[in-house]
Amino acid sequence: MTFRNSAIKSVDVLFNRFGKTARLIFADETEAEALVIHRLPDTVTDAFDARVHSETDMFEVRLSDIPNAKTLQSIVLDSKRYTMQGEPVKDQHNLILKVDAYAVESSY
Repeated sequence: MTFRNSAIKSVDVLFNRFGKTARLIFADETEAEALVIHRLPDTVTDAFDARVHSETDMFEVRLSDIPNAKTLQSIVLDSKRYTMQGEPVKDQHNLILKVDAYAVESSY
C-alpha cells in the first residue's frame, strides 16, 4: 500500500468519525452534499486593554468531494449558511481543503 492510499484511508476515517453532512454551494450556483469538519470559531483574545473576538469559523472539506474546476462559495450546515472568506488552502498532501467562513443570515 502506498503512502497516498494510507493517507486517503486516514482522511476518510477522520471525516466519517467527526464530519457532519453539509450542502456545498459553488460559484456557479450548483450544489453538492459532503461531509465537512466544522472547527469552532476563534477564541476571544486579549490585546493590551482590548478583548478581540473573531467570528470566523473554519471548515475542512475533502477535495475528493469537490468536483474539478468548481469554486466553493458557501457551506450550509445545520440550517446556517457560511460564506467563504479569503482563499482556501490545500493541505500538503492535496487531500483536504481548509476554508475560513463567516455565518450570514439566511432562510435555509
